[in-house]
Parts: sequence; C-alpha cells; structure tokens
Amino acid sequence: MVFRNHEYFVAIVEAGSLTKAAEQLYISQPSLSQYLKRLEASLGVELFDRSTSPLRLTYTGERYYQYVLQLMKLDENVRKEFQDIKNQVSGRLRLGVALWRGACLLPDVFPFFHQQYPDIHIELLEGRSVQLESALMNDKIDLAVMNLPRTLDYGKLTCEIICEERILIAAPTNHPYVQSFLNNCEFLGSHPIATLELLKHVPLILTKPGQNLTHEVMHALGKAHIDPDILLETGNLTTAINLVAKGIACAFVPEEGAKVCQHPGFVTYFAVDSSDLVWDLAAVYRKDAYLTHLSQLFIDTMKLQLRGK
Repeated sequence: MVFRNHEYFVAIVEAGSLTKAAEQLYISQPSLSQYLKRLEASLGVELFDRSTSPLRLTYTGERYYQYVLQLMKLDENVRKEFQDIKNQVSGRLRLGVALWRGACLLPDVFPFFHQQYPDIHIELLEGRSVQLESALMNDKIDLAVMNLPRTLDYGKLTCEIICEERILIAAPTNHPYVQSFLNNCEFLGSHPIATLELLKHVPLILTKPGQNLTHEVMHALGKAHIDPDILLETGNLTTAINLVAKGIACAFVPEEGAKVCQHPGFVTYFAVDSSDLVWDLAAVYRKDAYLTHLSQLFIDTMKLQLRGK
C-alpha cells in the first residue's frame, strides 16, 4: 500500500529531518509531521527510528522506501511511454558522451540525425565514463555512448552494441623505427600493421588512470609483457596525438579519434592484430528505465552511420 504524496516520504528519508524536508517541500513542519503519522497509522508500522538524529529508517521503513522508489520509477516510465505515443519524433534527448568522443562521433551522426528528426533537441553531457555511469544512475541523462568498460555494473545498467572499434597505435611517421615497419608491413583494412614491440623503441604518451582507454591499453601491454617508457600522461587524446605529430612518442587512439586528428605525413596509425585492442562502442542506459523512442531513434542512427565506416 502506498500513501498519497509519497514524494513527502522520500524527502524525509533523503533529508534525515522533518524540518529540512518541510523546507525543501515548501510546506509547514507540523503538516509534514501529521502526514508521517497518518502514513504510519495507515501501514500499521513505524517507518523511522526517532531516537536518532538524523532520522534513520527502521527495517520496515527501508523496505517501504525501496518499494516507493520502484513505484516512482514505474510511474516515470509510464509517463515517458505515453509521451512517446503522443509525440513520436519531437522532444528532448539527454545524451552523455566521453569528452573526446563527442568530437569524433557527433560530426558523423548528429547532422544526419538532425536532418531526419529536426524537432528532437539534444541536451549534451560530456565526461568520463564513470561520470556518465553516475549520471545514468541519478537520472541526469537518458542514454550514454561509450566504449564498454570492464567494470560496467550490468546489474543496474544495460547496453546495445553499436559497432566494434579498433584501438590503434598513433606513431610518429618519420621516426627511424616506425619507418622500418612501414618499409615492410602488411595491412589490416586501411591501416598498416605493427606489433606492440614498437613500444620498446619509441616512448609512449598514455591517457590518465581511470579512463577506459588506459585500462584497455594496460591490459593489452601486460598480456604482451611490454613495459613501455611512458613519457607523460594526459586526459586529452587530442593533446596526445598532437605530441605524436611532433615526433616524440606514440599514443593509443580509438579509430574514431584517428579520423578527427589525421596529421598526414606526420602521424601513422597502425593496427595491432590482437583481440585485446578491439572494444565495443555501445549505447548504455539504466536497466530499470524505459528506453524512450527518441533514444532508440538515436541508437538506430548511430548504427546506420557508424557500421561499415
């Protein structure tokens, strides 16, 4: 059984105080206190341990709190579905992308998407994958586009694979050891092939710890028993590629990033024939959330524009 105005109960839980909750709800504290008394009388249980400050839920209160949150999420999902039914191709899509990914992905996808659906407005959030995951869980965004981290919480999040993407080695073209690869190499698609042995002869510019790319790269290097000379770490892939173009080091770059920063004549992008340097690009969303029609339209557009590129 759920009492009316269950947002009042949630406000009390989150504020830990009737006074603070009343201020947030713009109602009087006595009114909120009477609401709580009626709620507990209706349920026949005590929901809070009033001997503590801040207020703490009893076990029964915790169970009721989880039930109310589920009910609120169901209510939100129903409203979103009804809005989709009412208005199929207009509205707002709250989209999360990695900082560098936006520069690579959006020019490939957004112009076509906007042409097809001019009345869908995108509200963009850019950040690291951990920030995007947090934004999904806190209902700040509807959808995140990211390379799937090994640490993704599949108990709370789910995904739809857009495409596979190689992680390339960006190398300074005129470096003597790079030239030795280029003089006698095979190709994988449009990219010449190099081995990770390259990093025993040319320093590496690495992305920062905590970034998905860093985790994948270190995993591959560890399996190959390669201990590179790390020249510096940066959180910005464009910085890394621009430094590679100056001839001082290599960097690991996803294929989409290679398209944006090409530096012809100065940077060569090598493929590594290893499954450890291939990852999935995916649309990620909450497992308990309704995937809106607008989100699905954007996912379908990404698949159409990115697969086979």
